[in-house]
Amino acid sequence: MIRSRVFLAVSFLFLFVVLITYAFVDFREREDKAYDLYKSEAYRKVLNLYQEKEIPASELELTLLSESISQLEKKLNEKETTKDLLVFFQKRSDTKLIEWETTRGTYYHVEDPYLPNLKKHGDGYKRALITKIITISKPIPKSEVKNLLLKLILEDPRGMEEKYSSALSNLLSFPFESIGEIESEFLVQTLHFLSNQANTNLYHQTAMLRGKNVNLRSGPGRENSEVGKISEPERAFCLEEDPTSETIVGNIGHWKRCYFPNLQKSAWIFSGFLTEVPPDSNLIAEFEKRFKSVDNEIRIDFEGWTGNQIPSTFFGNYITRDSIRISGETGFPIYGFSKNTKSFERICKKLSGDKNYFEFSFQPTEAENPIPFLELHLNYDNKEHLAYSLSLDKESIWVNKNRYVLDGEKRRENLSLHIESREGDKWNASLWRRNTGLIQSIRSLPLDESALNSRRFSWEICLPLAKEPNREKVILFEIRTGIH
Repeated sequence: MIRSRVFLAVSFLFLFVVLITYAFVDFREREDKAYDLYKSEAYRKVLNLYQEKEIPASELELTLLSESISQLEKKLNEKETTKDLLVFFQKRSDTKLIEWETTRGTYYHVEDPYLPNLKKHGDGYKRALITKIITISKPIPKSEVKNLLLKLILEDPRGMEEKYSSALSNLLSFPFESIGEIESEFLVQTLHFLSNQANTNLYHQTAMLRGKNVNLRSGPGRENSEVGKISEPERAFCLEEDPTSETIVGNIGHWKRCYFPNLQKSAWIFSGFLTEVPPDSNLIAEFEKRFKSVDNEIRIDFEGWTGNQIPSTFFGNYITRDSIRISGETGFPIYGFSKNTKSFERICKKLSGDKNYFEFSFQPTEAENPIPFLELHLNYDNKEHLAYSLSLDKESIWVNKNRYVLDGEKRRENLSLHIESREGDKWNASLWRRNTGLIQSIRSLPLDESALNSRRFSWEICLPLAKEPNREKVILFEIRTGIH
């Protein structure tokens, strides 16, 4: 009887503990907790969910962590900075707190360890970058503004037009160092595109200047200092408007802060000197053409591949290997040949349609001897015909017999092979790093001229796999191909 009572009491106690545990312990996945905490603006709690120096694999978690850093940086730079938040970042070993002296006092900048680990051009990366720019509330060094501007204009704003437009407007309101001619063209194209979108703050804000030697000012009103003069015809993109109306030279209007592309700066100007004009349709077409290759390109990565089975969409004789995770991204290791044998297998992916560029992202190797890591084949007459073979050693990249010496830094590289023309039975290509040509006039191996003339061929991407690998390797992250 006593035993049964003890058993009953223990059972009730156990049940009580279970109920209390379920009531007060959150059993959800960590990214779900992070999402809810971010939405409730509990940004410090988001960071506290993760160990210092931890870089999670999930894109959502990385995005939330990066955005939390940006939101907390904004709080650090409010009029009344909370000392406990400063102490919080000073004690964190995975973040570096930097003080920038600006025209409006000290700006506290928190180096973000999460943004560099997000996939470039992905939605998470764009969201985190836009949040970082929108949360800037006072001037930062010109070089930092330029750096953020260059990152932003390389991203496609479509699908995020409203927030992208707000971020760009905020960034252009600060002084920045001059950007290059090509980058300036990208910026102007983007401004015209956004000015044509009804859901952005730039809609109907494209204007043409009328008048000569019109004053530009540091603030809204003639009492503010003059920062330059400008004359017609000059185009402007207006970023914000002061609500107070004013009459100047018989014209009633408002002061507007506008960006002037030819000057590469923004300033305040009276609206009476501006005439609204429609965005340039030719520049919008150039913008859309610039991202057309993104729409039509094929992107191959190794997310979801565990190593036990052949990567998705590839075929061939696969040799198992372990996947490698670097900075939140899965890499495919391609090993060098051993001293005893040079035999290897291939796995390939068939491509459809025309292709004229192949972009590949990889981690350099320490190998003394070149490791073949990528092959481009033409398939015709139901057979594969090698056109280009790419190899890497610790100093160089080789395309067929053409060599380019890399700069020696063991950072992730992003290069592309552009197929440019054809002479007889050979393609002619060039190797590029972004806008810089590295090797020109790279001839392919001989191919069937009649097949090339009739265009009865298709491209294949192949990865060579050593049958008896050594420890030296190249890590391949991503391949993109399409039409420029």
